[in-house]
Amino acid sequence: MFSFLNGKSPFDEAEERLEAGDTVNGKPRLPSGPIMGWQDGVFLLVIIGLIVGGYQYYQYVKRNCAETFAKCDALYVAATEDPSKFAEVETCYEATWDLAFVSDTLEVLRQNRLGQIEDLRNAQKDLLASANDALDRGDTAAAAKIVTEYKGAMLLYTGDKSEWDEIVKIAEIQAAKVAATAAVAEPAADSAAKK
Repeated sequence: MFSFLNGKSPFDEAEERLEAGDTVNGKPRLPSGPIMGWQDGVFLLVIIGLIVGGYQYYQYVKRNCAETFAKCDALYVAATEDPSKFAEVETCYEATWDLAFVSDTLEVLRQNRLGQIEDLRNAQKDLLASANDALDRGDTAAAAKIVTEYKGAMLLYTGDKSEWDEIVKIAEIQAAKVAATAAVAEPAADSAAKK
């Protein structure tokens, strides 16, 4: 590297000396000064530091991304066996939007997983709509049956979740009434059988 920070290169200096007639044994004299000044050395070290630091940061970001997606993938695998964990999976994948680096493959994976969770949410919304339709018709037993037979994750948002919980309470009240009726009918049936 040649010193250009002082405004003159060693070649410019050599050319000036040649024009002035400075020669050694008939050959032009080569520049005798240092090839690189201390400012150039500092500049070179800063450039090298930026390159090495940038590479290390890139590796850190890439590793952080891989670890985060591995954690989300482990949650997804666990959620396939226990659907109640799909809410955690969604939260984990939503947090990956804040990562500084995401490869195209991981981007597609994130979109697919979030799409699957949104499909599950829409299916649950459809069940809620069916239960609400049953309630509108006055068929609380059908509405209760719809919500109690659902075994998936609770993925509904706040307003829909409160409607779902109200229908679950109706189902619990009906189950309690049936149990009470059965408890009253059982002693009566026993006494009728003894007679």
